[in-house]
Amino acid sequence: MGLLALTQILVLSPGFSPGDILRGCDFIPWLLALPLVGAVGAFLSYRAGGSRRTVFSSIVFPVVPFLAAILLISPAVLALDHFVAHNPVPAAIPMAVLGLVLAPGVALLAGGLPAQLFFTRRLESGRVANS
Repeated sequence: MGLLALTQILVLSPGFSPGDILRGCDFIPWLLALPLVGAVGAFLSYRAGGSRRTVFSSIVFPVVPFLAAILLISPAVLALDHFVAHNPVPAAIPMAVLGLVLAPGVALLAGGLPAQLFFTRRLESGRVANS
């Protein structure tokens, strides 16, 4: 999240609109860093003794606040839509889901799932060797 905020501060122009995040070059370094973040989350959860479900939860946890915010705020904004003359929110909701939940979730899983498989294989081979 810090990398995304830093690139937005350094790259964004004053005429920024919500749909620009998918077209902007600030989104690419953030997405490229997320597989490493997912792998680190899996490693830390594994080292803490977490189950497979816990390790998976730690991989996808960074997108949960975005999903919760979209699910909680969107109905209220859509209910108040008739008070605003020009409201781009209905079109921005799918873009927010794509850009803040789905794309980062896939990137986190791209790094976290291979790490989880690696750690569980090491754990299983260690159990066989110790038996």
